[in-house]
Amino acid sequence: MSEGSTAALLTFAGYTISVFILAILSNRIGKGKDFAGEYFLGSRSFGVWAFALTFAATNASGGSFTGFPALIYTHGWTLALWIAAYMVMPLVSMALIGKRMNQIARKTNALTIPEVLRARFESSAVGLVATSLLIFFMFFYLLAQFKAGGIILSTLFGDEPLFQSAVSFVSQMTMNIPWVNQAEPDYLLCLMLFAGAVIIYVVYGGFRAVVWTDVMQGIVMFLGVILMLGMALWQVGGLENATRQLEKMEPPVHATASLRDWNDTSTSNVDQTYPKGTWLFDSGQVYRLGEQATLSPIGKHSGTSQPVKVLIIKTPHEVKELNAKRESGEIADPGLTVSVHRDSYEPYAFGHSRIGTYV
Repeated sequence: MSEGSTAALLTFAGYTISVFILAILSNRIGKGKDFAGEYFLGSRSFGVWAFALTFAATNASGGSFTGFPALIYTHGWTLALWIAAYMVMPLVSMALIGKRMNQIARKTNALTIPEVLRARFESSAVGLVATSLLIFFMFFYLLAQFKAGGIILSTLFGDEPLFQSAVSFVSQMTMNIPWVNQAEPDYLLCLMLFAGAVIIYVVYGGFRAVVWTDVMQGIVMFLGVILMLGMALWQVGGLENATRQLEKMEPPVHATASLRDWNDTSTSNVDQTYPKGTWLFDSGQVYRLGEQATLSPIGKHSGTSQPVKVLIIKTPHEVKELNAKRESGEIADPGLTVSVHRDSYEPYAFGHSRIGTYV
């Protein structure tokens, strides 16, 4: 495991421990107070900064940090005009609606938005409709958050040997379960870990724990975005240079391939496992594994894999740079032969075979 991966794991471990500490403290502070008001509203005792940070952290969530960048990667910078509307939403919701909702909630002692609307319009039907809409749309909102959490954790843990062993175990346990076996095992494992951690600290600490973790997360996101923006621009030589490089890029191609190792001189019958994200080099072409691959020995000098998902890099200068990193030893070369299934090509979501798609 690389030093960068170790640092990322230690950072994640420290962050997770901090979240659980906040949940424990929240639970202790809430003892002896009115359960409903404390558990669901934190006794209405939060200040402006806590409210502002939890509001920002809730809105700038998985969709903002994974979904939106993915759309930019797919459709280019022009999509930034769409996300700009998010700057208007907080102003409208807080300046025009927030104070009025708070006044009604305090007068009626309401705990939820549907209760506020039911009291405001004196109609149980309005409250029922509001509850139904809240459940319906919250499902999709939370779906994005949990998916983002699973993807981020699978990327973070990707190079960890223990994690790869756990992924293999999950794959074996779910291979015969309909619908579940369609998900990638590394994502499925990380989704369970993420969901378990969130459920534990929310249920144990209540709303106060949620707000406190949002405050911490808001600070982390603010500082992280500022630092990462500066570091990223410095790494690529400025925004102008980054845009010029993007202008030359061609979207990759998704495909399915079989892998073979003709250089394996071992006599072991143990399968060789290559994690998702492994770079593959064959005949000047560059590929990247889209899922974990396992090579089973079929003889003394070769091993083969079941068909696996790969990403074919198409941009010439990107292929050249990756091959240069392979030759310098910066990127490890497993020495596998890649046989792409010609009928498995999946064109990119937008701009297939078009240079300049990203701008």
